[in-house]
Amino acid sequence: MAAGARGLLRGLAALRGRGASRAAMAFGFMSRVALQAEKMNHHPEWFNVYNKVQITLTSHDCGGVTKRDVKLAQFIEKAAAAL
Repeated sequence: MAAGARGLLRGLAALRGRGASRAAMAFGFMSRVALQAEKMNHHPEWFNVYNKVQITLTSHDCGGVTKRDVKLAQFIEKAAAAL
């Protein structure tokens, strides 16, 4: 996707598990993504309730979605699939 492309990448992960473990899984997932985002110097918008995590990726300085957003989205997909 070209730098400056309009739009957002949005994802919602509803993590499986039982009881309190679902909330802990969500927190662990967010921590893993946060560490990768920090390495990339790219910081998503987050929303978390219990076992649901919503992440919105956009590059505000470019006014839309960039290759960096796509790269982080790919990492997020792999991290979610590993749960």
